[in-house]
Amino acid sequence: MTTQRKPFGLGTLSLLILAMGFAFNYGWGEENFRLGYRLFELLNLPIYSNGDQGLHIPFVATAIFWIPTIWIAKKNRSHYGSSVACNVAAFMLVFCIIGPIITVVDWFVNA
Repeated sequence: MTTQRKPFGLGTLSLLILAMGFAFNYGWGEENFRLGYRLFELLNLPIYSNGDQGLHIPFVATAIFWIPTIWIAKKNRSHYGSSVACNVAAFMLVFCIIGPIITVVDWFVNA
């Protein structure tokens, strides 16, 4: 019995996009440089919705990476890494959606 490996292809690109999404908010180096924070600074956008606390907007902005990852991985399920990328990106997308909803409900309850 021979095992057939999945080929590399466009679906494998979804792993790269997934890694870029994680790198967007990861703190790099001793200075804890975050690409998402730098981008928001350049655009003069707040990082948190309420000063130094509240909704962490760069985390929600990573949905820009999760949505294409899911789309590419679902279209190319037969390629290497696409099923893992699809599952992880779907989990993170749900997390990006549910987290802010819980925060907003908490604001209304404790207001």
